[in-house]
Amino acid sequence: MKAPQRNILQKLGFLTRLYFYYQRNYFRTLVEYRMDTWIAIGSGILVLLSSLVFLDATMHRIPQLMGWSYPQLLFLFGIAATGRGLNQVFFNAPFFFHGYIRRGMLDMMLVRPVGVLFQMIGTAQEFIGFGSALTGIAIILQAAPHLNVVWSFGNVAYLCLAIICSMLIQFAILMIVVIPGFWVLEMRSVIYPVAWLIDFSRYPMEIYHPLLRGLLTYVLPYALGSFYPAAYLLYPQQYGWALFAVPGTTIFLLWLTRRFWRFGLNHYSSAT
Repeated sequence: MKAPQRNILQKLGFLTRLYFYYQRNYFRTLVEYRMDTWIAIGSGILVLLSSLVFLDATMHRIPQLMGWSYPQLLFLFGIAATGRGLNQVFFNAPFFFHGYIRRGMLDMMLVRPVGVLFQMIGTAQEFIGFGSALTGIAIILQAAPHLNVVWSFGNVAYLCLAIICSMLIQFAILMIVVIPGFWVLEMRSVIYPVAWLIDFSRYPMEIYHPLLRGLLTYVLPYALGSFYPAAYLLYPQQYGWALFAVPGTTIFLLWLTRRFWRFGLNHYSSAT
């Protein structure tokens, strides 16, 4: 008996329901282990606040950092922190990829009638990011009234889009880094240093050496998910190109990730 054929809308509806089913099961585990959940949220908040304390101490000695005032730096910091936190909660699959292969779980996913990458995204969460995301949103709301920005519907929509793009850019970069794990035994020693570079995108690009600035803009474009969206909202005449470059880069990276993923999966020879 053949499986029922679905059109595009039916497939999207099915995948949406399945994704929420994954999330429902995950949140049930959080309710079951409440203390662990609160510790994870608190840890995410404390890690972020420690970096914020360093920024606050620095700005008490330096009124401006390469022309950026304290509220502007807070705004940039909040965008980067929110995107990073949401990425950990919803798109943490790159950090689970190696374990799925070593434990043979990827082989099990291959026989299911749903894409393997979709299953990985649905089952790989890190709730510590939820605390970071909430703190990042609070920082944005704290800084926003002190900025020379007209918060029109378009600017608010772009800010929300930029945070989503930040989350997806990080996911795409880290997936591209770990996909060679189909053939290379150990990739964890690579993914963590690449992930740590995300923290550099919390600060203005002007403070970095041109080589690091180029790395974060063109090679591992984390800055397109935080610095450049913030710079566009604060200085739209100078960074007008970021209006289209941020979503455009996100779409390109997701396309590249999908192509590379398909190539790796087609050449995967099983964990056994």
